[in-house]
Amino acid sequence: MHNRIAHYLLASATFTLLGALAGCGGSDDKQTAERTVSSLRLLGQQVLPRRTEFQGTVVGGLSGIDYDAANNRYVMISDDRTTADSGNPPRAYTANLAFSESGFNGVQFLSTFSLKQPDGSVYPKVPDPRVADPEGIRIDPVSGNLVWVSEGDRTLTSPQRIIDPFIREMRTDGSHVREYALPSMFRMSASDTGPRGNLVFEGITFTPGRKNAVVLAEGPLLADGPASTTTSGSIARITEFDRASGTAIAQYAYPVERVQAAPVPDNAFTVSGATEILALTDKRFLVLERSFSVGVIGNQVRLYEIDVTNATDVLSRPALATGTYTPVSKRLVLDFESLKAQLGGIANLEGMTFGPRLANGRDSLIVVADDNFPAADSATDRNQILVFEVIPQ
Repeated sequence: MHNRIAHYLLASATFTLLGALAGCGGSDDKQTAERTVSSLRLLGQQVLPRRTEFQGTVVGGLSGIDYDAANNRYVMISDDRTTADSGNPPRAYTANLAFSESGFNGVQFLSTFSLKQPDGSVYPKVPDPRVADPEGIRIDPVSGNLVWVSEGDRTLTSPQRIIDPFIREMRTDGSHVREYALPSMFRMSASDTGPRGNLVFEGITFTPGRKNAVVLAEGPLLADGPASTTTSGSIARITEFDRASGTAIAQYAYPVERVQAAPVPDNAFTVSGATEILALTDKRFLVLERSFSVGVIGNQVRLYEIDVTNATDVLSRPALATGTYTPVSKRLVLDFESLKAQLGGIANLEGMTFGPRLANGRDSLIVVADDNFPAADSATDRNQILVFEVIPQ
């Protein structure tokens, strides 16, 4: 069964900022540029108590995480977007994670801050047409600011909401700095063009060379073919941006696997999509994929290493349903199903970062789950945090 959190600490200190942030993934440039992954060894897990409160907020919806190497702590983003989730606006947290090669001992939250709109106000909740859906966050390796992605909204029922996804940079107090320029293919529409609802931006990472931001879409655009089913996969897009200008410079097709488990009943909701990306080198990345089916306990999650070196640049192609191209290459690193019994279930894993180097010199890797803010605990919906030792090639 899963290991209930044993040393969960809630800090009562006053609000603190992230301070001077540097480095992506907690290693110097030379180490980061040489990163390889053969396999992972689980060091431990923590499961936060259901609807834990911290500084007047409900902790939940943890959809992204990054390591602040300068201060040896983490920033996590929450995708809280409805009043049913909580009464709090969308926000981020800073936290300490206590772990070593011998285990994962505890989580300590340090501060929280609301995400701000360009006009300085906090983001509203559904059904407000300005609602954000935060899904990924990274520390900009040059400015030290935080860059985050929102998935937007495509709700065609009343009240209709057509909201573009976005990539925005903010200061460490949540105040807005700038917005990246999106290719027109990511404009939401009520017609059969653009992204599908809830299948847009899920992950972001900066390349070790510190020049580019790479953003991962969860699933296919409407023009790129059908979403994944229990019998076939789909195509998502990975877009590379010049971090200085915030403009797209390249894009690659990412093959998403089929839905891994049949739903119960067989016509119930299913989804299979890519949920996070993390740079190994300027060309190789780790990608999390998550499959979920109603009526099935837990999520089916896999971790892949991908390489974009020989992939076709599809930035100028508005549709991938037809035509020929070479997608990124993929190699399975870990099927989380192999840990299901040991962990007591696999939750909705959506965030991933390298942490500090372990005493043996190897990388640590942290993966966090979005609990979807339910009222009751389950193996499907929980704030699950996993820590791994990275076994290099």
